[in-house]
Amino acid sequence: MRFKNFTLLFLMGIFGLFTTNLFAQQDATIDPADIRYWIGEGENEVVFIVNWAEPDTALAWGYRFSTETVTIKDVMDAIAAADYRFSYDSPNGSWLNDIFFNDGVLDLSLTEPMWVSYLVNGESSWNTFDVQTLADGDYVKWGDTYCGTLVDPENYIYVWEKEVAAVYPLAYEAKIEPSEILYWIGTGANEVVFCVNWNNPNKALAWGYRFDGESVILKEVMDDIAAADGRFNYVQGEWGVADITFDEGDLHLALAGMWWLYNVNGVMGYNGYDYEPLVNGDFIKWGDESCATEIAEWTYVWTQPVEPVSVFDGVNENTGSSLSVYPNPAVSETFVTIENAGLNEISVYDMQGRLVNKVSVNAMEGEQVRIGTETLNSGVYFITVSDDSAVRTAKLVVK
Repeated sequence: MRFKNFTLLFLMGIFGLFTTNLFAQQDATIDPADIRYWIGEGENEVVFIVNWAEPDTALAWGYRFSTETVTIKDVMDAIAAADYRFSYDSPNGSWLNDIFFNDGVLDLSLTEPMWVSYLVNGESSWNTFDVQTLADGDYVKWGDTYCGTLVDPENYIYVWEKEVAAVYPLAYEAKIEPSEILYWIGTGANEVVFCVNWNNPNKALAWGYRFDGESVILKEVMDDIAAADGRFNYVQGEWGVADITFDEGDLHLALAGMWWLYNVNGVMGYNGYDYEPLVNGDFIKWGDESCATEIAEWTYVWTQPVEPVSVFDGVNENTGSSLSVYPNPAVSETFVTIENAGLNEISVYDMQGRLVNKVSVNAMEGEQVRIGTETLNSGVYFITVSDDSAVRTAKLVVK
């Protein structure tokens, strides 16, 4: 009796071990909320996954559609048409020979001599992929047998446990040719294009900058544009640029997301903007992250078509008529030209709006009043001149 009980318990344990091993292997999937690249349109969604070996890599796309169902082949054809990195080989249109992914770094294709049957929602299907339908909420996964786990040898059922990564979307940063630039600032034989892309509205504007010498620091470009163009301004924060603004008539552009970042020739810049060097022919773009497309981890591009800004006419509707300040940029001093004779109050403010200098003078029309800048830190400032009839404002760059 004891022997029978022991045998029964042993067999039950073996069966339990078998079933535990069978069902413990869970096919890895991904939440649709984590998908980065959606292809197609419609209210219905499916997730499409492929798991390759060497290296063991699982990648996922999202597919949207408006019909009740789609075939797996419909999904794969749409992804292949939209994403040049993805392709597949099916000589007869019903059976697969291989699935490929090549983004210039990863070069993925079949390792074993055959693909096992794909899974739909973690279950094997024996329909050909041109017949098998998918409905809203489904996920489908193809897998390379080499990195799969055979959980049911009799029925050739595999699962793939590799964590699934979302494929980053394809996107290309919008640029503008130097020949299209309308407003060039600075002089010299070398040129760079400076662009900013804001959100709300999504708008990208570009200036041209000329200089002599082998390179110029990004901050110098921004300071010189701010000094020359009364519509453009930026705010330096504790960790870099806190905001970039543009004001012209009814157009008021400022940060809409959480932070600013920049690309140089489409490559993410990680240097501080106050020591990022630019050379002849470079294209620099700052962007509001909220309207960017992330194409790799911490790598963003902006696809909004770029418009050239018009030449600044010296009048900013928000600040009144122009003010002559020279030299600008200044080192130790600058001179403000008085337009109206009489009592004039000259004030200098930093980028945070703090008053750093103020003088009152009785001056003649056309007189130049000296403002000392030797005690000011390098950066962008505002100079305002107030008289009985107007308030005039100019930007001053101190080096």
